[in-house]
Amino acid sequence: MRKLHLAVDVFTQEVIAAEVNLVFVGDNEVLPILLNPLRRKIQQVSADGSYDTRACSPTY
Repeated sequence: MRKLHLAVDVFTQEVIAAEVNLVFVGDNEVLPILLNPLRRKIQQVSADGSYDTRACSPTY
């Protein structure tokens, strides 16, 4: 089985990033991989509790 992770621009509803992983890869492991290549400022991330880890914390 696989999971599809999407990053969506809330204003335009455009999918700005996508990542497919096996189900045993944690959601918190995928977020930095999903967002780091984006060439835009991320103002907010809305996600469930599985993303509440140090790896998913902003670095500003």
